[in-house]
Amino acid sequence: MQPAPKFRVIIAGGSVAGLTLAHCLLKNNIDFIVLEPSPEIAPEIGASLGLLPNGARILDQLGVFDDVQEEVVSLMDAYFWAADGSLILNSDYPDQLNERHGYPIVFLQRRTLLELLLKHLGDRQDTVLPSKKVIRIAHHPSHVIVHCADGSSYEGDMVVGADGVRSAVRHSMWDYMERQGLKSEVQKERSTMSSEYNCVFGISTATAGVDPRVIHRTFAKDWSFLTIGGKGDLSYWFLYNKLDRTYYGSDIPRLSKANVDEHVAPYLDKPVTGSVLFSELYKRSTIRTFVALEEANFNHWCIDRFACIGDSIHKMTPNLGQGGNSAIEDAATLANHLAKLVQRSSPCRTDDIHRCTQAWQASRRERVDKIFRAAYNLTRLEAIASAKDKLKVHLAPYMRGRMVNRTSAILVASPKLDCVAETPKASQCSIPYGPKLPASVTAENIWERALWGMPFVCCVAIAGATMGTIINQVRPLMLPYFIQGTWSSNNGEVVDISKPVYHIPFLDNLLQPLITCFLPSISGSDLQSRSQMMSFLADVGAIYGVWLLESYRKANGWSEVAVPIGICSAFQLKGIGLLAPIYYMQEYMRAPLSKLLPNNLHEVDRTGSISLLAAMSIGHYLPTIASFVAPTLESRRWWNAMWQIFPITVPLIQVPLALLAKRLLSSTKASPEEKGEASMTSTRTVYGGFALISALTFVYVRHSAPADASLLSIFWPGLRGHLLPVTSFQEGIARFLQYDHVISMGSGIFWLALRFREIKRSGVSLSWWKAIGALMATTKSQIIIPTYTYSGTYDHRVWKTGLPVRSAVLKPHAGELVVGWVTTSESSLLYVFSFCCLDKSYRS
Repeated sequence: MQPAPKFRVIIAGGSVAGLTLAHCLLKNNIDFIVLEPSPEIAPEIGASLGLLPNGARILDQLGVFDDVQEEVVSLMDAYFWAADGSLILNSDYPDQLNERHGYPIVFLQRRTLLELLLKHLGDRQDTVLPSKKVIRIAHHPSHVIVHCADGSSYEGDMVVGADGVRSAVRHSMWDYMERQGLKSEVQKERSTMSSEYNCVFGISTATAGVDPRVIHRTFAKDWSFLTIGGKGDLSYWFLYNKLDRTYYGSDIPRLSKANVDEHVAPYLDKPVTGSVLFSELYKRSTIRTFVALEEANFNHWCIDRFACIGDSIHKMTPNLGQGGNSAIEDAATLANHLAKLVQRSSPCRTDDIHRCTQAWQASRRERVDKIFRAAYNLTRLEAIASAKDKLKVHLAPYMRGRMVNRTSAILVASPKLDCVAETPKASQCSIPYGPKLPASVTAENIWERALWGMPFVCCVAIAGATMGTIINQVRPLMLPYFIQGTWSSNNGEVVDISKPVYHIPFLDNLLQPLITCFLPSISGSDLQSRSQMMSFLADVGAIYGVWLLESYRKANGWSEVAVPIGICSAFQLKGIGLLAPIYYMQEYMRAPLSKLLPNNLHEVDRTGSISLLAAMSIGHYLPTIASFVAPTLESRRWWNAMWQIFPITVPLIQVPLALLAKRLLSSTKASPEEKGEASMTSTRTVYGGFALISALTFVYVRHSAPADASLLSIFWPGLRGHLLPVTSFQEGIARFLQYDHVISMGSGIFWLALRFREIKRSGVSLSWWKAIGALMATTKSQIIIPTYTYSGTYDHRVWKTGLPVRSAVLKPHAGELVVGWVTTSESSLLYVFSFCCLDKSYRS
C-alpha cells in the first residue's frame, strides 16, 4: 500500500538532522519541505563533525556515505596525553571499531556533509528553502501552519524541529503544551538546559606532528584538548574549558569571537600531542569559534503535531562525537514510525500522529539517555573533574579493552532505516548489529576483573585487622584450660579437652583448640553466642554448598572442585571471614560468564546437585544440629569434632551418593533442552534447600535468643569492637565469630553484585532495583539476614546464566526474583520463592 500523498512534514532547519530526515522521508515516499533560516544551506562557520559507524550506516543506506569517504581519511590510531605532554596510552581503537562495525570513524567539515546531503536530494533540492526563519507555528485540529519571518507560511500535517539548540519549534511546542494545561512540565523543561563548559573550536592548515588518521586527546584539570588529523593536512581541534560556574536556561552566556585570543592565551604552551603545542595549531587556524557548551536532555520531544529531533531535544557535549550521529538516528527512526502511520491511516488525525511520535520517543529514550550520559561523563573525565576521574585516567592503560567494548556496545545497538535493505558494509562486519554485544566480546580482561575485585582485598585486610587482633588476645586466655586439661560449663558439666576425638594424633593436635573454642556456644554457657553460632554454622553450610555446586559446572574440571574444598578446609583453621574474600576474588577472576556460555557449559549434572544436598545434610547439617542438641557436653564436643572436618567428609560422602543417583536416574535419552531444564530444576532445588535451612535456623534463633539480646547485639560486633580489650575466653571467641560472620557475608554479597553486573552486561534483562530488593527484603530489626538471601539470590543468578551461545538473550516475561524473608509476625515464618515464568525458547 502506498502512503497517502497528502501527508506532509514541515522540517524546520536544514541541519544534518533536518536534511537526513528529508532523505529518510523521501525513501518512504512521504512529502516534506525544509525551512532553513540562514541564507545558505551550508554556511562556513568553522564547525566540524565526526561520523561514527552508527551514523555512517544510515548515510550509507541513503546513498551518501560513498561520497563522504571521498572527502575524508579514516582514523586509525588514538593517543591520550597528560597535561605535561607525557603519554597516557596509545590505542588502535578507531581501527578496531572499523573492523568490528564496518565503518570507519571520520571527521569532516559540517558544511561538506550538508552539501552532500543536499546534492543527493536530486530533483527534490528545491524543497529545501533558505532564508526561512520560523517565527510562529499555528496548531490546528487537522494541520499545522508554519509562519516565517519573511511573511511566508507553509501548511503540513506536522512540523519537526531540526533547528538546533535554540529551536523555534521547541519553544512553540512548549507554548502549545502550556495551552494544553501542562504548565508545570513546561516550567521544568525551560530550566533543563545548562552549561558548565565552553569550547573554542577551529580548523588549521598543515601542522607538523599532527598526522592524518590520528586522534589526540589531552587530559588536564578543568580543561582538555581534542585534535584530529584530517584529509588535505587539515587539523580539526577543540579546546574545552570549565566555566566559572554552571549556568542555566537564559543565563547561559553568549561568547564572542572577539575574546578568543584572550581566552586561549593560557593554553598556547599546552601540548596537543607529545611534540606539538597548541600555539602551533592556533597560529595556523583559518577559522575559530567560541561557544558555551549547552547540555540538555529534555523529557518531552513531541506532542500532537509537534516533534523535535537532534540538538533541539537532546543537546550533548561534543567530546564523544555522538551529537550528530544521534541526530541522524533520530531522523531515521522517526521516518520509520511515520511510514507505518501513513500506511495505516489516511488522513492522519492528531491522535494518530501523537501516538506515533510518542511511540517513537519511547523507542529512543533509553538509548539517547545512555549516549547523553556517556558524553556528559567523558567531558568531565577529560577535564579531570573529580578524584574518581583522576583515578580513571591513571587506570586507562589497563582498560583499553573496556574502552573499545563500551563504544562497541553503543554502536552495535544502533537503529537503521527500515525501508532500505542492510548495507554490504554492515552485513560483512565482524560484530553483527543487534541489541547487545556478544558475551565473548564483552568479557573483561584479567586486569579489569582484578580492579573490580579490589574490595575483596579490602575485606581480607579488614579481617586481618579485626579477627587477627582479637584472636591474638584470646590465645593467652586459652592456655590455662589446656594446662589443666578440662573445661567447665556454667551448669557445672566438665569435659576433658585433652581426650582424643579422632584418634589420629595430627588431627587431634590440629583441631582440639578449635573444638574448644566452640564449647562456650554449644554448651549454652554463652546464650547470646549460642544464637549467633547456630545461624553462622547454617550459613557456612549454604556458602560451602554454593561453592561446591559452582565447581560442578561443565566448564570446570577437577582442579576447580579442589579449590572450594581446600579453601573451606583452610577457613576452618583461620576463619571464613579471612578466606571467603580470597575464594570470591579468585573465582571472579578465573570464571567469567563468557566461559560458561558456550555449549551449555553452565549446566550442572543433576546427579551432582541432588547428591550434594544429601551429602551436606549428612556431613554438615547433621553434625551442626547434634552439636547443639546432643544430651551431654561430651557428646556435643564429639559431634562438633565431626563438624570441623565437614569440608572433607561432605565430598567423601557425596561420591557414593552421586554414583547411586546416576544409576537410579539413568533412563531414556533426553534432548538437550530437557537436560537443561532438569539441570536447572535440580540446581534450584538445592539452592532452595540451603536457603530454607538458613531461614528456619534464623527464625529459631530469633525466638530462642535471650530476652535481653537484640538481633544487632547477637550478630553485629560494632565498628570498633576489635579495639576493645578481651576480658575472657568466651567473650573473645564470641566477638571473633561475629566478625567472621559479618565479613564473610559482606564479601559474598559483593560477589553477588559483581555477578549480577556481569549478567546484566551480557544482555539479560535484569533490574538492579530487584536485585537490591532481594537483599532489602531480608532486613529485620536493623540487620541483614544474609545467607538465605545469599543462597536464594544466587539461585536467581544461576537461573539467569541459562543463556544460549553467543549473543542470545534469555527473555523473562517479567523480572524473575528469588526473595527470602522472615515476616514481622512473632508467631510465623514466611519464606517465599517467587519465580516468574520464563520463556521456554531461547533466542539465538
